[in-house]
Amino acid sequence: MTPDKDQRLSPLLIPLLLLCAAITASFMASSGPVQWMDNGMFLADASLGQYFSQSLGPLEHPFFQLFNSLFFQLFGARALSLVNSILLLPLAWIIFQLARSVGAAPRQALLAAATAVLSHAVFWISTKAEVYLLHTLFVLLAYGVQLGGWPRLGGPGKLLVIGLLTGLGAATHQLTFVVLLPLYIQLLYQHRLRILITVPGFVLGMAAAFPAIAHDLQSGMNLFEIGRRYLTGSSATVAGTDWEGSMLRFDDMWHEKNSVCLLLISLLGPQALGLLYPADNRLRLLWSAAILNLVFAASYNVTDRFTFFLPGVALLSIIGVLRLKAWLPSSKAGRVLENLSPLSTPIATLLVYSLYTHGVIHLPTHTEALPFRDDIHYFMVPYLPDRSAEQFVQAYEQSVPEGSLIIADWTPMGALRSAQVLGMLPRRHLAQCSEAAPVHAYLGHPGVYLVRLSYCSMIAEQYRLEEWATGYALHMK
Repeated sequence: MTPDKDQRLSPLLIPLLLLCAAITASFMASSGPVQWMDNGMFLADASLGQYFSQSLGPLEHPFFQLFNSLFFQLFGARALSLVNSILLLPLAWIIFQLARSVGAAPRQALLAAATAVLSHAVFWISTKAEVYLLHTLFVLLAYGVQLGGWPRLGGPGKLLVIGLLTGLGAATHQLTFVVLLPLYIQLLYQHRLRILITVPGFVLGMAAAFPAIAHDLQSGMNLFEIGRRYLTGSSATVAGTDWEGSMLRFDDMWHEKNSVCLLLISLLGPQALGLLYPADNRLRLLWSAAILNLVFAASYNVTDRFTFFLPGVALLSIIGVLRLKAWLPSSKAGRVLENLSPLSTPIATLLVYSLYTHGVIHLPTHTEALPFRDDIHYFMVPYLPDRSAEQFVQAYEQSVPEGSLIIADWTPMGALRSAQVLGMLPRRHLAQCSEAAPVHAYLGHPGVYLVRLSYCSMIAEQYRLEEWATGYALHMK
């Protein structure tokens, strides 16, 4: 290797090693094939072999379901639990290319990728079975194509590919229509009616949702009703959760300040500098998408609103690293600070967690915690492995007899269902609190067991409760 080449590669060494270490840390911190709530449900549902959604409801993710089911059939549950760690590889490449397209040097592009991977929201999702990382790949690719990717495509070809990526993103998650809004405003300004070239690509990208759309059309819904139900849950003909009232709830942000603060953790580090309005037109496009994503996620009245912020975190990481480079002095100390900047979030959260575990500070937790799960560890510090769901299931397997009925709310049910896919909890029957379960058929012997009282008060009120090792045993009053 020539001295000139050595000189070019040496500044890249530390950022590249940091990025590799960040991705490796995600594999090590994975929550495994037994996971809580939606994450466990995704793992369990992938084992059913149902490749296509039957109806296009608001909680459906047609392309994600197809992807998960195929991946499970090919590689199994344990590999599927690691898929988001694997997807960090293409995510890092996309962020690198996108950063380069807006003027970042290779070193800054690598630092932007490392910053995004080590951010709270991205790293947390990477350790779980979730939809948001796959979705982020599509929306970031769309911006990459617009800002310089694949120049040989030409104008019409780029529009067609952007439409395809939009369709794939929309078939994965509805957040696509929020994050890509600034891009389509720019496309409309640049191309006028030629923007319609994106439509065939969009239709092709939505192919995974076609069986669900066909089913809903046969049920009497029109395309407008199907689209509205998919986006918001609102429907005049199909019962379900209506999410329209949860959107843009700025009035509830203070009341739900704990979940808002959890979202804001992802802004520790260079990402915070990305919030400042940039002068470059290319960066303004990314900034607009990131800010729109931030406003939507922060005001979306759900507990896990931080999971909706992945695209914005990635975009702010790019802008923030570029601004940090401009602010820091061109000295050895400046380069050291720049190289360390991606570690801001892990260092800050681990420091706070250490103070919490030593009793120096107190942080809010759920009123009725789940067995074996420390909520502060679970939600705030994804860099430390959390296998609490697996420990919970192992405890139930040891203490609850075969043939019994276990009743649980949604969060522990994800752990129980994903565990049964692995062969754990054999011959135990599961039921959710909200379901009509044949409780009387199991009372006495082999028994009925309730995981916790939260969300299950309608069951608990009907029976006498006996405290059990990991919950309650139910008996007739």
